[in-house]
Amino acid sequence: MPKIDYSSYIKGSAARYNKIKGNLLLSADGIWFVPDDGGSELYLPIEKIMDAHIEGVILKKISVMTNSSNDRYLFSVAEKDEWKSAISLAAGIYRRVTTGTSSRPVPPSNGQAKAQPKAQAVSVTPPQAPAPTQVPPKPQAQKKKRQPAAPKPSQAQTPPPSPAKSAPTPAATQAPTQTSPVAAPAQMAPGRSSTVAAYTGPWPSGQDYEQSFQVLKLSMNPSLGKVDQWEPVKNPKTPGWYVYASGNYGSIYKIKGDADKFFALKCFTRKSANLNERYYQISDYLLKHSKGLDFLAHFQYFEQGIRTRKSQSFYFPVLRMEWIDGVTLNKYILDNITNLKILKKVSVNLMSEIDRMQNAGIGHGDLAGDNIIVTNSGGVKLVDYDGMYIPNFKGEKSAEMGHADFQHPGRSADTFSNKLDNFSALVIHLSLSAISENPTLWEKYNGGDPDCLILRKKDFLNLDSSPVFKELTAMRNKKIKKMCGMLKDYLTHGPLWDGVNPSTLASL
Repeated sequence: MPKIDYSSYIKGSAARYNKIKGNLLLSADGIWFVPDDGGSELYLPIEKIMDAHIEGVILKKISVMTNSSNDRYLFSVAEKDEWKSAISLAAGIYRRVTTGTSSRPVPPSNGQAKAQPKAQAVSVTPPQAPAPTQVPPKPQAQKKKRQPAAPKPSQAQTPPPSPAKSAPTPAATQAPTQTSPVAAPAQMAPGRSSTVAAYTGPWPSGQDYEQSFQVLKLSMNPSLGKVDQWEPVKNPKTPGWYVYASGNYGSIYKIKGDADKFFALKCFTRKSANLNERYYQISDYLLKHSKGLDFLAHFQYFEQGIRTRKSQSFYFPVLRMEWIDGVTLNKYILDNITNLKILKKVSVNLMSEIDRMQNAGIGHGDLAGDNIIVTNSGGVKLVDYDGMYIPNFKGEKSAEMGHADFQHPGRSADTFSNKLDNFSALVIHLSLSAISENPTLWEKYNGGDPDCLILRKKDFLNLDSSPVFKELTAMRNKKIKKMCGMLKDYLTHGPLWDGVNPSTLASL
């Protein structure tokens, strides 16, 4: 089986295959899908690839057809048009070189295309560091079931590392595992520029930022602090790459600053004047109202942060964030599935912190398993503030609507206030309480999903026919029965209903 060779490396992005997160990689040798959880990789040799096209009306996917068995492989990935073109081009070049024609192979006439065949288990060697002029692309992960409030432009993206079980996950998109807390962020440069509004060119891709991190002191705006003393830290899981994780709007990088303190930088891969303005206001609000909100990851927004080789006259925005020592809620549940008391404690602590956040006029907007980080001390940190509400945003629409499996089915862009986490809090507290009583529910209903718990949107849409809800209502625990009744009642009200709130849940 060929190894991934950077001399023939074409494209890479964060993706999903069969509901599993991972990285989709394309080279002149073929296509690899490398799962984040370390499971079996999928390899499609270039000589077997017939074509690629986009399938679906709403949840569109890239469909890769092979001529050997007429199978199709469906991948959820950002930049679908670019992936379609890249795969088709690579397959066409191969046919031109080997057969002297670019025509597609004729698929077998017998047999129907099968959906999602089982991945072929192979051993794929992680990519090695490229030469300085061959910087690997970096991905922007497509978050599962998180629906933006309005269509968003696509950008070139590249693959994040495939983390091992102990791999760090950065704050604000996913929380980084790190032993050193970050020092207080540098002060915002005086005044606000109009970089986002004035810049009309293509927004930097992951590859552009990878190049910038090779010579960080020349790329960073001096207003951010002692940038000449900063050192970018390569991801040990994928030698040669700086990116640690990616989200809907950007990617996370680890920086060793002065005094050997570590922090994270989020660089944006999508142009959105609204999002950048929102982050400026959120940063300013949290800096002024941070007392008692230590469960929120500290960050600061810099409108003029980093420049790239392609656009040396512009500094693009960055977020500077603390580096968190912890794991996602889902990983924590898996690690403590037999420790019933500790799961109950984490759930109650989380409800109390959501209540404190609401009392400060803040709504997170996207509470989900991958946005809740449990620290090594057992505390909880909330990360990823793309959909956050603060009082400054009263009367505005939500920028995105969060993970569908944690949100009220009736949530829309108009659902935007400090109460927008009430439904998510109920879903999380009910799930954790039930798992604490019956750990087999996790294996039975989570299904290895790194984002969800045990309930899904399909359950909310029809509780009466939901297997997991029927099992929850049949449990003897009075607290769980009461929350099942709350969930059923909540679904007859609007998304911002205050009949159930974190304070009530914490006191059960």
